[in-house]
Amino acid sequence: MNRACFALPKLALPQKLVLCFFLIVGGGNVKADTPESDWEKTDWAPIFLGVDMATGKADSPRLMRVYAIRIDTKAEGIEFLSTPQAEEGFADNVKETVRQTVPQFLEAHHLQVAVNANFYSPFNAETVRTSGPSNLIGLAVSQGQIVSKNEKNKPAFLVFKENRVEIVDVQDDSDPPADVETAVAGNRILVKEGTVVPQSDDAVHPRTAVGISKDGRYVYFVVIDGRQPEFSIGTSDFETGQWLVKFGAWNGMNLDGGGSTTMVVRSHEDKAKVLNVPVGQGKPHTLRYNGNNIGVRAMSLVP
Repeated sequence: MNRACFALPKLALPQKLVLCFFLIVGGGNVKADTPESDWEKTDWAPIFLGVDMATGKADSPRLMRVYAIRIDTKAEGIEFLSTPQAEEGFADNVKETVRQTVPQFLEAHHLQVAVNANFYSPFNAETVRTSGPSNLIGLAVSQGQIVSKNEKNKPAFLVFKENRVEIVDVQDDSDPPADVETAVAGNRILVKEGTVVPQSDDAVHPRTAVGISKDGRYVYFVVIDGRQPEFSIGTSDFETGQWLVKFGAWNGMNLDGGGSTTMVVRSHEDKAKVLNVPVGQGKPHTLRYNGNNIGVRAMSLVP
């Protein structure tokens, strides 16, 4: 077993933050019935004011490599943002946003962390590798403006004024509350009141998920790499919920995953640094143009 580490130097830290994960080399299968309690996570490490990071790993029932960001909604300077409405030619259900990679989104809006968000259409070999108009699936709100309307059975993560947060299991297509500042939607609830929700689909893929703590103070962005047999194969919906709970979520939901799954932080060079290993174009370290992304502005730890 080899250990690989990478550093995020000068991320406004008193000293370099070193993040480590394990690479499994050459077989060594672990029993598939290894309990979830044996899955490992690192301690939270601060990377910005009110923003911490941790990683997770498991070798059973398959290789999983996990990355998590925890946002303290009460911390000074915390501000959420999702992809804004298309500036030119906006058309409901046709051109709601313009596709960007997660690094492009982070840099364009001067954010400190970001992940991908809503499912979107059109979705094909051309749209995943190019910018262009997108229709978002489910609710999206950016800076108080509705970008995409609610859709029945598409759960949503809501950020209200003063950073109050909520995850709702949407039952109809009515408008969201008027004081919602930011919102993104997914396809299913994974965790409800501290309990992982049973799922009918056990397919394994890369995953992106969002959760909130029981007291509503913390938001968790979790991404899990997949489709890489020698590194990380991915998780089922139920396993994704287990990881959310392990990191501290009381409620949680699934966002777009697969090749869209990407987590990015701002480096000391003021550039976007991709933390996970996306497979946006079908192979490792390639990015996808997503219809919607969500991120956070935060202050440096050191002035």
